[in-house]
Amino acid sequence: MTFRVEWVTLNAMAEATGYSVAALRAKIKRGQLFEEKHWRRAQDGRLLMHVENFNAWLKQ
Repeated sequence: MTFRVEWVTLNAMAEATGYSVAALRAKIKRGQLFEEKHWRRAQDGRLLMHVENFNAWLKQ
């Protein structure tokens, strides 16, 4: 069984990319990453990152 994960936690994104959680939060706060495109809040309040859209942002 194969799963395609679209949204991951900030910690998972930090581990995968090498950016710290603080750096990712700063990019969100500065408006470099957009809500509902690059990140969103889950129903439990956790911040999640969209893997594919974040990777596209990196390639710009």
